[in-house]
Amino acid sequence: MNKLSRHIILPLLILGFVQCARAAQEPEFKLPCPQVLKLGLEKFADLYGEKTKDYSTYGMKQAFNYYVDCRRPDNDTRSQALSAAVRNQVNEVRDKLSDIGNASWSNAYIIAGGGTLYGLASVGAFAEREDFMGSLIATLLKSESSQQTRLPAARRRANLALNKARRALPAPRAPALESWTGESRAEMLTRYRSNVKEMRSAFERLQTIVRLLPDRPAELLARQIETEVSAGLEE
Repeated sequence: MNKLSRHIILPLLILGFVQCARAAQEPEFKLPCPQVLKLGLEKFADLYGEKTKDYSTYGMKQAFNYYVDCRRPDNDTRSQALSAAVRNQVNEVRDKLSDIGNASWSNAYIIAGGGTLYGLASVGAFAEREDFMGSLIATLLKSESSQQTRLPAARRRANLALNKARRALPAPRAPALESWTGESRAEMLTRYRSNVKEMRSAFERLQTIVRLLPDRPAELLARQIETEVSAGLEE
């Protein structure tokens, strides 16, 4: 074995040992996805903690990821009944909502000067977002299978939610920041402004999609946009 091979293989062996040790220490948890989805996110997260005895931040993130690994494929399967154009909208909605939510939680973390709970909240929001996508898909399926009756009240609520979300979007100029994350204030400001730019870009695209959707799905999406934009502000 040459010197280069030893430098590559030895770290891989150590990493494999560490991962195996962690797996051996963690209680095994298996539950079929139909049962996971029947429980719903909150009850499933409680059950995961009860069965694994892992109530740490890491354990809670694992529970959220387990749930998404069941909910996302279910959503993808049900979305196959939508037209190709609407499926593309659904996929773009998921991506843009994730852009807004992730950037918003990242900024909340920056403003607070750090904190592991913000990372956990972001992963939890990821799971909640996939539940929302399930509701949106169901509403779109209903709209496609029926006469798309105009619902002026729903459209007004959609516009109201969009206006609230627009006003809640952060400005590029960041508030006073206190760094204790190891980053310099300049680095934090750069990341903050990048997040703001991403949020505003995603919002503009989602705003266009809301206008294209039937009234009821438009209302659902507009309300979710408002939720994503405001993520972390109440913390």
